Amino acid sequence: MRHKFIFLLISISVMLGFDFTHAWAAGWHYYDPECPVSLGDKTMKFVAMQPKKNIDRVCDALPDTGPTVIVLDAGDPELRDMTWDIRILDANAPIVEDNPTAIGSLPAQKYRNGMVNFDHNFTHAGNYMLYAKLSSDDGKKIYIGKHLFTVGLVTEGEFYIYLAFAVCVFAASSFGFVKWRQKRSISKN
Repeated sequence: MRHKFIFLLISISVMLGFDFTHAWAAGWHYYDPECPVSLGDKTMKFVAMQPKKNIDRVCDALPDTGPTVIVLDAGDPELRDMTWDIRILDANAPIVEDNPTAIGSLPAQKYRNGMVNFDHNFTHAGNYMLYAKLSSDDGKKIYIGKHLFTVGLVTEGEFYIYLAFAVCVFAASSFGFVKWRQKRSISKN
């Protein structure tokens, strides 16, 4: 009986296309270890963490509001010699390309090691955007990158996982109830 139940769970997860190994490995939040932010023909990596709450590293969906560490990494030597203007924007607010209003930012400067990490305290759940503008000293080369992410919201993937779990619980409960009723009716006869 136990093997049938395990087989049923595996079958349901395969039918739903849910990969338990990725979910367990990333604490239910699967992330792309590269997390690319496109800067025209160049890219940088983006990762966000909330170390006071969990050890998950995420690209696009922070589970809770609160203190967050954001890490940006540019491996390209050309990007390391540029001035980085990094801002966090409210993705629902209108964005002015030249000088967007930020809810959090870093002072514009060069990060010669190609990496920067900074703290930001997200006080409200919502949609946010990382805005990165990298410019050369003479201003002739400018790269602009945007990366959308959410804070404290249920993602579409999580919604379907919760829905699949609820369906499985309902199906198992219904199956158990039917078996219990059958056993009860047999014992009465």
